[in-house]
Amino acid sequence: MRHSSKYVRSTSGNSRRAWLLLSLVTSLGLAAWWVVAHPSRRGAAPGPPAVKPVVPDHGPEPAVVAENFCHAASQAERLKWVRQAADVGAAMAGFFSDGAGAHETVSKLAPILAGEQEPDLSTRFAVTLDGGGRRLLCVVRENGEAKVDFKAYARHGSATWDDLLDGKVTKAREVRVSIQKDDYYNYGFSHEESWQNFKATSPDLESSLYFYLVKSHPSAKALEQLSSKNPVRVTLSIRALGDSQRKRQFEITKVLGIGWVLGD
Repeated sequence: MRHSSKYVRSTSGNSRRAWLLLSLVTSLGLAAWWVVAHPSRRGAAPGPPAVKPVVPDHGPEPAVVAENFCHAASQAERLKWVRQAADVGAAMAGFFSDGAGAHETVSKLAPILAGEQEPDLSTRFAVTLDGGGRRLLCVVRENGEAKVDFKAYARHGSATWDDLLDGKVTKAREVRVSIQKDDYYNYGFSHEESWQNFKATSPDLESSLYFYLVKSHPSAKALEQLSSKNPVRVTLSIRALGDSQRKRQFEITKVLGIGWVLGD
C-alpha cells in the first residue's frame, strides 16, 4: 500500500509539472505571436494622444461630410461642406478650377485611426487620388456641424512655392509642410550654435527645402521634441534671408501650429 501511494503521488507531481511546463510554453508562444503580429509596437516612441472623433450636434456625420465634399460637382455644392466658407471660397474656387484640384479625381476615402492622428480636434481621412496621389482630409466642428478644413486638404499656403523659390515673394505668412530635424548648416545659416535646422517636405515640392529657426526664438520650444526620423506636419510662417531661396533655405519666423488645421 505504501508503495502504491508513493507511485500515485509521484504520478500526480509529474502531471502538475507537465501542466506548468505546457502553460509556460503556451504563454511564451502567445508573447512571441504578439510581437510578430504587432511590429509597430516594438520600441516605438509614444505617439500623440488619441483624438476623439468629431461628433456633430446636428447635420451629417464626418464620414458623410467628407464623402460629399470629395464628390461635389460644383463650387456651390462644395461650399456647403467646408468650414470658414466665406474666407476660403476664393482660394477653393481657384484650387478646383485651374489649380491642383482641377486634375484630381478621388478614388478612395478611408478613415485614419485615432492613434495615428495629431493633437487637434479633427476626424481624419486619407484620400487616395487616381494616379496614386494622396491628400489628408480633416473634418472639424463649426457651429455644431461637421465641416471639412479646406486649407489642410489643399496644403494651402499664402504664397505659392514657385513664387517663393523664384524670389518673386520673399515671405509667406502660412505654409503647410512636414518637417524633421536635420543637420544641414551652410551659407547664410552656417552657425549651428545659433540655428536649429529642419528638412521640409511636401508632395507639392520636387525636392526638400531647408528651414531654420533661431534657437532663442519663442517658437523653438514647440519644435524641440521633433526627431530626425519621423516627419511631423506643421503650419509655419517663413521668409528668405537675402537670396537664400536660391539654396532652398528659409527662416521660420513663426510656428502657427503642429498639424495643418488651425483654430479660428
